[in-house]
Amino acid sequence: MVRWFKPVVLLFLVTPAVVAGMPEDIAQLRRPAADPAVNRAAWDRLVAAGPVALMPILRAWPADDPVAIHWLRTAFDRIAAQHSAQLPVDDLLTFVKDQKSPGQARRVALAALEQARPGTTAQLLANWLNDPEFGPDAVAERVAAAEAATDPQQSRDILRTAFAATTDPQLAFRIAQKLRAWDETLDPLRHLGIIRHWQVVGPFPVTLEEGLQQTFPPETKLDFASPYEGKNGPMKWKAVAVNPADGRLDLIPHGVNPDDGAVAFAAATVLLTHAKKAEVRASAVDNITLWVNGKKLVERASEYRSMYRPDRYRCPLELPAGPSTILVKLTKTRPEEVRGKPGAAPKWDFQIRLIDETGRGLTFDQPEMKK
Repeated sequence: MVRWFKPVVLLFLVTPAVVAGMPEDIAQLRRPAADPAVNRAAWDRLVAAGPVALMPILRAWPADDPVAIHWLRTAFDRIAAQHSAQLPVDDLLTFVKDQKSPGQARRVALAALEQARPGTTAQLLANWLNDPEFGPDAVAERVAAAEAATDPQQSRDILRTAFAATTDPQLAFRIAQKLRAWDETLDPLRHLGIIRHWQVVGPFPVTLEEGLQQTFPPETKLDFASPYEGKNGPMKWKAVAVNPADGRLDLIPHGVNPDDGAVAFAAATVLLTHAKKAEVRASAVDNITLWVNGKKLVERASEYRSMYRPDRYRCPLELPAGPSTILVKLTKTRPEEVRGKPGAAPKWDFQIRLIDETGRGLTFDQPEMKK
């Protein structure tokens, strides 16, 4: 009698009214109210619905709302933890395999599946090298397998396959470095769609507030032949290239020192043979504003510093056939601090790359730049 008592009580608590109210509760959490009590009440009812709420939560996953995602994910996790033996594993597996489903929702579902069926992740990753969400995970697994392989040729073959599939910058450079042991001539910059050739100018000697708010000449007209007035005299555009080891461009080694100002600019031209739908991915230490063909696509301008994070800013765009101009404004807001690294040099670096609709580096050329 004791064994049957608990399941009966649970079934009794999940009333038809609770299940019927799920769509409203999910809608509430997808657009959280200002009053946390309202959201918590909807969260409690959703959790009380039990496993029947799991798939509706996943299918309603918000595109880009951290607060809404937090409410729905914690509800999902609580239900999955409380009903680990009653998960809809077949439905979860179908959802995880659907590449059109939101990536983060697929990860949440896979974590639940792994708890119910250990080994599911490894089995799926074996065929996910080109998956838009789990591709980097599958590549990382291949790299680990290559490192563990005792046969050098096997290790080399695994790394070649992994490099061809990877869309992750850090993994691509890591694999390329390993393959250089076999004299492999790989180009991770081209593979990732990283813009490698730039013209840079700066810094413009301004205060913090001016740097964030003021408009500077390169923003209104690009003229690589015209000098600008700097703190220590005229400033001219200078042709530079990114570091081939990581695809970043650090301005400081090229004489653009933030101690003399707070704003610098970088400009590049890319040439496409055909018009393309693409995505620009931007990374930078501190603030960044980015224009493509005169249209502002990225703007991160605040008084707070931010650390470098690969592919931090993303924006879809359409590039025409022929030349396109990319302009980047970089703004320092605080003196650089290198914590825990005595003697380490500060950096003022950024990276811009262009990818196609599959997440792979876009194919383009760059004209020669005068140094």
